[in-house]
Amino acid sequence: MQFHSQRQMIADEVHARPFQQLSPPLKVLHFALMLGDKSIAEVRDDISEFFLQCGGEAMQPEASFCYQQLESLALRWEAHTEFYTLTLYQNQLDRLWQQSIAGLPENWSDQLPGELITGVQIQVVEPSAEGDEEMARELFRNHQLIGSRVMRGAARVWTDFRAEGEFYLDRILVKNIHMHGYQCGRLIQRLCEIDTYRAVALLGLEPARQTMREVSRLDRELAEITLKLSELDKGDESETLDALMSLSAQAEEISADTVNRFSASDAYYALVRMRISELEEIRIEGLQTLEQFIERRVDPAMRTWQAAAQRLERLSQRIARSSNLLRSRVDLSTEQKIHGLLSSMNKRTRRQLTLQAKLETFSIIVVTYYVFDLVERTFRHLTSGEPRDVAIHWLSYSLPVVVLLVWWYVRRITKEFKSDD
Repeated sequence: MQFHSQRQMIADEVHARPFQQLSPPLKVLHFALMLGDKSIAEVRDDISEFFLQCGGEAMQPEASFCYQQLESLALRWEAHTEFYTLTLYQNQLDRLWQQSIAGLPENWSDQLPGELITGVQIQVVEPSAEGDEEMARELFRNHQLIGSRVMRGAARVWTDFRAEGEFYLDRILVKNIHMHGYQCGRLIQRLCEIDTYRAVALLGLEPARQTMREVSRLDRELAEITLKLSELDKGDESETLDALMSLSAQAEEISADTVNRFSASDAYYALVRMRISELEEIRIEGLQTLEQFIERRVDPAMRTWQAAAQRLERLSQRIARSSNLLRSRVDLSTEQKIHGLLSSMNKRTRRQLTLQAKLETFSIIVVTYYVFDLVERTFRHLTSGEPRDVAIHWLSYSLPVVVLLVWWYVRRITKEFKSDD
């Protein structure tokens, strides 16, 4: 039995990004950074150097995930298509919610490659913590508080989804009720992914707004061209068709620039909704759940880029219909010109045939004359006396027959040429 070449890869993929076993008290800093102009290999080298400065080990080449547990903190790195995430864990609480962790090198944030797009700061408190909701309201300073019981009541979560602090991180407070280690790790990972995928999904919002403006402009130009279609003079179709082709090219350019972004935003938002459903939220009376907040605030953005994609598609279809209409008019005009040209050619051909028919009469006379003359000369040279006179007389009598034979032969030849045509 032979092993498939991808057998090990398939087996390892199932365990590629495992959940960590975590327990309170716990402080978590999670960062999502766009790759920008850097390749994932360059980012991997920079993060590997960062791990070394923190006291860890260098990452393996071609790695897309790495988790290392150090003495005072733990580090987790994940590579994605257009961004990467870095998560820092420490088993202690920070009442001041400082956006740093002891054990990191000096100016550690300057060593992280890429552009920060979002981040989240999470703290998990012990089950014995008293006044949890009062603690949450004091922490979020009476902002709109969002919270729920999650993991079938094994924990409580509060946040306001407001970016604050040095790195503008969202803050999330989690109170452990009766979570075990891996359950806590799954909860932390899901909360981090919800924040990350929500931010990356919203990258499609600004291109959608720009697309809306461009589509509106192209819509107006198309409407002006469409109104002129019925008033076009013959010969002006080429200029109008060029204008339509220009609109089509602009629409295709916009589509090429945005289709990947819109598709990615749809995919990321689907992941957000999946991660929220995995939280298994139970409503806390008087508070909005995470699912309700995300749907209320992110769903309109999602509908915006979906509407932009639909408008762009409909615009392309309208341009195609207008182009087909104009092409039909051009084709009809061309057919009319060709019909006139063919009619003119037919008239000239008929004239040539008439002239040819007239020339055939002269040809018959000439051929008859030469045939008759040739036969007469033959008789004169081969005979003499009375027989010659008799032969010449009979030749004269046979003149109509000779004419008919020559006429029949000429008609036969011309008929063959006509049938070939």
